[in-house]
Amino acid sequence: MRWLLTTVFLLALLSPAFADELLPSRPIDAPAALVAGVEPQSFDLIDFRAEQRQPPPANDGPAHTIFNVKQHLGIAAGYDNGSAHASAGFYITVVEWGRWNFGVPSFEIGMGRYPTYDRLTREAFMKDQVAFFVSLASAHYRIGYMPSWGLNCYLNLEQVFDMKANRGGSQVGLSFSRK
Repeated sequence: MRWLLTTVFLLALLSPAFADELLPSRPIDAPAALVAGVEPQSFDLIDFRAEQRQPPPANDGPAHTIFNVKQHLGIAAGYDNGSAHASAGFYITVVEWGRWNFGVPSFEIGMGRYPTYDRLTREAFMKDQVAFFVSLASAHYRIGYMPSWGLNCYLNLEQVFDMKANRGGSQVGLSFSRK
């Protein structure tokens, strides 16, 4: 605390440096340039127009429901109860509300880091093992459309059940869908 008070006291004693003097300047002799016949262009507008030229997807009629089944492929990772885990999964979402999609339970396969006991050395250590997960509840937030891949990218937030460790956890990840 003494160092803080000493530093504040010393900084208060210093005289502030004000910019009273102007810096020397010189005129810049640049010729006036006029570009005739070219309108200003917004490349965002050009990209938007190119996307609008693509034919819209076929639609049977206006949707009057928030239920819309989508299939996602994705990856996710988490760290729960001292155990890191990552998985790849196939998600099915049934409800779309704005940019959010809500999923049903789905199956995932991945890797987890679990404590293991070696009987010969009588030591416990952490070991990477294949694990199976069940995504109990998932929410997918649509980040945006990737035209180069033709896929929508989603940010996943999910609650999972680790079947190897017999415990629950949570994961965050990315998933991709055509719809």
